[in-house]
Amino acid sequence: MPELPEVETVRLALDKIVNNALVKKVEIHRYDLRWKVKDNLKVDLEKDILKKPFRMGKYILIPTIKNKILLIHLGMSGQIKIQKKNHLKSKHDHIDIVVQTENKLMYSITYNDPRRFGFVDFFDKKDIYHHFLLKNLGIEALSKELTVNKLKPLINNRKKSIKNTLIDQRVIAGIGNIYASEILYRAKIHPKRSANSLSNQEVVTIIKACRFILKKAIKVGGTTIKNHAQPNGKLGYFSQKLKVYGRTGQKCFNCKNNIINMLITKRSTFYCDHCQI
Repeated sequence: MPELPEVETVRLALDKIVNNALVKKVEIHRYDLRWKVKDNLKVDLEKDILKKPFRMGKYILIPTIKNKILLIHLGMSGQIKIQKKNHLKSKHDHIDIVVQTENKLMYSITYNDPRRFGFVDFFDKKDIYHHFLLKNLGIEALSKELTVNKLKPLINNRKKSIKNTLIDQRVIAGIGNIYASEILYRAKIHPKRSANSLSNQEVVTIIKACRFILKKAIKVGGTTIKNHAQPNGKLGYFSQKLKVYGRTGQKCFNCKNNIINMLITKRSTFYCDHCQI
């Protein structure tokens, strides 16, 4: 599933073309995504003008001049492709939004999703903090709000593992399975440690590792494991920099012990039992 770096990579690409772009045409090829695409998306979005996109956790949000929000969630296998207006339709292209930029250039913003676990929604801007996908999001993983003073009280009573806590979107928004393993490896904290056992200094170390790993991943376009590609078609190159994720049985870069893969609540978790305590 695309996590914060992959989603932020998409947002950055969209930011170059959508601000003040006029929506010329909306084509919906399939309505049955994770949740049904609204019948009024085409009528209401066409002729509207898009504004600067932003991100909340793993969600991309594009405001419009008519005080609407276009929300995109990539799900497990979704991609956004920025293509020429008259591009050849590919398999699993479900929605095309044709826009005209301020410079009169024409692009198609294409939502492609083989597994159809993603979602596209369109709603009033005033309802943003009441939207069922957004209302319970925790602290944004790259925001200045993620501090030990904010995070420690949220985990003080949590007996769940720190791994599960990091991927709980109600606590921290944006981190998933890949980056949780990488963050905890950098922080040298065992993924099965209960969240409430962490000291203030350990929480600070996790926050620093979180910022370092996520920012580094964004710089190289995220991580491509199976489906992720940047809107320009390029792969995410952070997969070449992974220290533990997907490296079962390979040598730890630090101590040369083997990397271990264990399941924590049915999710693969990668770590070094020598370096992480």
